[in-house]
Amino acid sequence: MTLRDSKPVLTPSQALARYKEDLSVRLADNSMGVLPGVIGTLNFERGAQPAVRQAILDCFDRFEEMFGEHLKGGKDTDLGNFTKRTTAGVEKIRRAILDTPSHLEVSVVRSSATNQDTAAEYSIHTLIGVATNFDYVSPTGRLKVPKGKESCLSYLKFNVPMDLVTTEEGIAQYESFLRYVCEKLVVRGGYGGLSPILPYSYHRYTSQEWALASRFSGLEIDSTAHLSIDTYNPASYEGESRDDPTATYGHLQPGAIVNEWGFIKGVNWYTILGDFFVERFGGETALRKALDRPDIHIEHIGSSLLIRAGDFPRLGAPEEDLPEPYVFVNSVLRVLRDPKPDGLHLYDPYLPHADAKNARTWTARFDLPDAPPIPEPPTIVPFPVERKPVRHSIPGGSPCPEAGWWQTPAKADSRRYFEAGEIMPVFSGSRWGATNWIWSEDESMS
Repeated sequence: MTLRDSKPVLTPSQALARYKEDLSVRLADNSMGVLPGVIGTLNFERGAQPAVRQAILDCFDRFEEMFGEHLKGGKDTDLGNFTKRTTAGVEKIRRAILDTPSHLEVSVVRSSATNQDTAAEYSIHTLIGVATNFDYVSPTGRLKVPKGKESCLSYLKFNVPMDLVTTEEGIAQYESFLRYVCEKLVVRGGYGGLSPILPYSYHRYTSQEWALASRFSGLEIDSTAHLSIDTYNPASYEGESRDDPTATYGHLQPGAIVNEWGFIKGVNWYTILGDFFVERFGGETALRKALDRPDIHIEHIGSSLLIRAGDFPRLGAPEEDLPEPYVFVNSVLRVLRDPKPDGLHLYDPYLPHADAKNARTWTARFDLPDAPPIPEPPTIVPFPVERKPVRHSIPGGSPCPEAGWWQTPAKADSRRYFEAGEIMPVFSGSRWGATNWIWSEDESMS
């Protein structure tokens, strides 16, 4: 069963013209409590390492280059004041990223807002994981953790106003920065698309965020993205108890007990999968084949695949129904989702919000009615199954499934060596028609 766009499709410009007031909350002093925007949220590895700190700073500097005329405020420590920033204040943000010791958390913001209670049209924020600054031995002596070990992911989130993506130039700006971050960081997973933009002090607006996301299916609930970092981070341990293990792993160690299986949050206009999730799906070739449709764009950047569902982000307004490209991508990637996700908001006994029950309904909003249940993860990490080499015909434009020698009848003397993952070229205009690469690892030809 599939959906097709039998209902109207609103471009960002049309959606904004029709629903801008509905997507906004204006305060008594004429400042904004909620704004319609476009986000990019990326969870990445090795945030405590100096080289990665520099890459994070490069992302902040690039954002400043692109949108600096709008950026007025920010904060340089987690508990520091969110204020208007002079040149010296901006430098404090930059130095905090580079100079904070690796065993201390970094939480900095650069924003068009000058206080924590106003929604920012432009903002970039990072929360950087920590590394141990000493050799740790548990009280029972059964667990030993060496100095410098990182056990958690970091995250970087940015937003721009929805107005920006009403033009092709604005979409190109957004995509350019998203690609830049994926080039700079080892991204485990993430997403990008339309979302309500809440103030840095978001707590009083989560009920509005939930109401908007319930009405417009294309909106991402993302005010508490920092609480979901570990969703993307698999972990396992050995021992009789999780509280007193003999060994812990920041990955899924075969034969160990699963602590966190690792899941993606879901899909949006952009869904970003790191190598870990691509391999879990079955590899890039299998993923590209499953998503092979003209309106689904897939790009391999750095350590991740960027999957774009359609040419522009969709609001999913009531008259549009569910954005069909999102439904299609979800039908393929839903196996990577958590079958029992936690709530996306902190508990509020008085107002409706994305608690665990609502979050499970919301994350499944793009599931088709006949979609099977998502399998529960195992309790013990399985041992890998040895795969047979993929040596059948591979269409040009696909990643090489196995390192070795390949050739194509579409071009004379085409035999060459490809590394695994290397994109195999297409030779247009060949009398053979389509370019298909064939395995040619043969001793007689070497």
